Amino acid sequence: MNKYIKLIKENLIIIIPTIIVLSTLLGFVIFGFLQPRTTLVPTEIHIVDFQEQLENDFIIEYDKGMYEKGNPFFILNPYQIAPLSGLIMFETVELESFIIVINGIEVEGDIEYATIATKSHKIPVYGLYPDMLNTIEVYENDLGVKGVLVKEILVQTEPLEEGTVKDIIIDTTSEYFEDDIMILMPALQSLPIGLDYNGDVRWTLTKNFSWAPVLLDNGHLLLGSDRLMSDPYYVTSLYEIDYLGKIYKEYKIPGGYHHDVVELPNNNLLVLTNEFEGTVEDIVIELDHSTGEIVNTWDLKKFIEETQGMSQMWATYDWFHNNSIDYDEATNSMILSGRHQDIVVSIDLSTNRINYMIGDPNNWPQTIVDRFFLTPIGEDFEWQYGQHSAIYTDEGIFLLDNGNNKSKFSEFSVSADNSYTRGVMYVIDETERTIEQTFQFGKELGSEFYSPYISNVQYLGPNNYMIHSGGHGEAGNEILNEPAPLYDGDLEVNLKSVTYEMDAGFVKYHLEINDHYYRALHTSLYTNSTTFNTGPPIIFGQLEETPKNYDQLQIDFNFLETVPLKYNLSFLKEADRLVVNGQFDREDEIYIILRNTIDFQYRIPTSNTAYTAMCLGTFIGDSRELTYYINETNLEGKYEIYLVVNNTEYNTYQHVVFD
Repeated sequence: MNKYIKLIKENLIIIIPTIIVLSTLLGFVIFGFLQPRTTLVPTEIHIVDFQEQLENDFIIEYDKGMYEKGNPFFILNPYQIAPLSGLIMFETVELESFIIVINGIEVEGDIEYATIATKSHKIPVYGLYPDMLNTIEVYENDLGVKGVLVKEILVQTEPLEEGTVKDIIIDTTSEYFEDDIMILMPALQSLPIGLDYNGDVRWTLTKNFSWAPVLLDNGHLLLGSDRLMSDPYYVTSLYEIDYLGKIYKEYKIPGGYHHDVVELPNNNLLVLTNEFEGTVEDIVIELDHSTGEIVNTWDLKKFIEETQGMSQMWATYDWFHNNSIDYDEATNSMILSGRHQDIVVSIDLSTNRINYMIGDPNNWPQTIVDRFFLTPIGEDFEWQYGQHSAIYTDEGIFLLDNGNNKSKFSEFSVSADNSYTRGVMYVIDETERTIEQTFQFGKELGSEFYSPYISNVQYLGPNNYMIHSGGHGEAGNEILNEPAPLYDGDLEVNLKSVTYEMDAGFVKYHLEINDHYYRALHTSLYTNSTTFNTGPPIIFGQLEETPKNYDQLQIDFNFLETVPLKYNLSFLKEADRLVVNGQFDREDEIYIILRNTIDFQYRIPTSNTAYTAMCLGTFIGDSRELTYYINETNLEGKYEIYLVVNNTEYNTYQHVVFD
C-alpha cells in the first residue's frame, strides 16, 4: 500500500493536470448532452400577414349572422392599428345608398359620408373621439339628404396611447376648416395623428409609420413602413393604407425609402431611394404601380457634380440630401429639393436634362450658373436655404425655406436666433430665365418660427397656403440650429411644431404642439374617391440581397464557444429577413456566419456616421446597440448561426430557416 502511495506522490505533477483535463472534458460532454443542439430563432409575423388573419376572422364572424340595415355588423379598429376607426357591414335586397354621420362633441364636429349604392355594404367609419362613448347614425340617402334614421350605433373607445399628442394650441373656425383634419406625421417618438378644427384627435395610428403622408387618387395614403433597413432612417418599403389602417399594397424597395414619393398620372410612383454605393439620398426610381417593378432610375450624380454648390451642411456621403419630389404633367418634369446644396432642381423627364435650378448661385461654377440658374426680379427677393417640400402649383413653385444659415459661407452665417423659416412662392419664366418671389409667410414671425430641419408647405388653392414649421427646438434659452436628434448637450430640449394657413392674405389656421412633426397634410377623412375593399394585401418586390463577406477569417481557438452575456445578442426572424441585435464596442470586428453545407459570412459594420441631417429620430436607440439585417433573398433552408468577434468564434446554439 505504501508503495502505491509513494508512486502517486512521485507522479502528482502528471496526475493532477490529467484529472483536471479529464474532469473538464467530462463536464463538456455532460454539457453537450444537456444543451439542446440548437433552438429555432423566434419569429415575428409581418403586419400584412397579421392583418390578413384579422380580416379573415371578422369575415367568418360576419358570415355567421344575418345583418341588415337595422341590425348591422360593426367592428371597432378591425386592423388593430387605427383605434378611432371602425367598419359597418350589412346587406340589402335592393341597391341602396346611406348617409353615415359620426357625431361630433358639438354639431360643428359632425362628419358625414354618403355611400355608393350597392347591395353589399362595407362602410368605413372615420373620425371617432378617443376615450368616450361615440354615436354613429345611419340614414337612408334621400336624393343627397338624410332620410329615415335606420340605426344608431354607440361605440366606446379607449384613451389614446401615452405620448400620442402633447399640449395642443389651435386657433381656427369650423366655418373655415369644416370637417377636415390636419394629419401630422411624427419626426420623433410620437404617433401619426389627425386633428379636427377644435384640436381634437379624430384619427391616429398605433404604428409609427414614417415620412410624408401622400394622398393617392383612390383616397388611400402612401406611408413609409415602420421597418428600418439601414441607419439612420431608411425603411424597407412603402405601404398603401387607408384610414382604417388596412394595408392594401406593400412596395419593397431594394435601396429603401426615405422622405417622399409622388403619384404620376398613370398611377406609377416616383420614389426617393438609395444605392448605398458611397453616397445616399441621390437616387429616384419609378415604380410600376401594378407590378412593383422599377421601370426607370435617375442617379443625380449624372446630373450634378457632388462637390459643386456645397452648403454648410454638405457631407461626402450625403452630398445632395434629396428631401422632396413633385411632378408636373404639363411639362413632364420632376422637381427635387437638394437640402445640402440649397437648390431646387427641375428635370425634364422627356430629355433627362435639367430645366433650371432655384437657389443661391454662390459656390457654383459660372458655367453652371449661366446654364441653369435664374435671374431674380422684383422687390424683397430672397433665396431659400436648407429647403424642403418643393412643389408645383398653379401659381408657381411653392416651397418651405428652412433658412439654415442664410448663406453658403460660414463667415456670413445668420444665427438661429436671428433666422426664420418661411413658405415662399416663386414664379418662373423659363423663356426669360427669371424668377420672382410673389408670396412669403414666416419671416415676420422671426426665430419663433424657425425649424432647422423637416417641415413642409401645401397648396390648398388660389391664395390659400399651408406652412408647417415642424422642428423648432430650444435648449435653455438658445434656439437650436441643428435637428433635435443631433443635439448632444446637457440641457433639456423644448420641442415645438407650428402650422399656419393663409387664405387671401389672412391667417385662418394656427396650430402649435410641443413635439416635432415631419410633415403636415390638410385633408378630409372622406372624399369622393373613398373606397374600402376586403381581400389579401399585395406585396411587390423583394429586399436586396445582403452583401456577403468573402475574406478568409482568422479564427482563434475558443474552448468554451458560448456567446458572452455582455454582447446581449438576440435574433428575430421576420417574414423576409433575420434581424440581429447586440451591444458591441465600436472598434470590434463582428461577423455573423450562417452555416449549412457551406458558410455564408456577413460583416456587421460598427463605425458611426456623423449625420448632418437627422430628419427622423424615430429609430434612434442606444449608441452601443447595433442592429443588422440579413435578407432572405437568395437564401433557403436551415442555417446554424455563429458569431465572430475579434477573431473569436462563438456558437449561438440557434438556427434560422429561410423559406
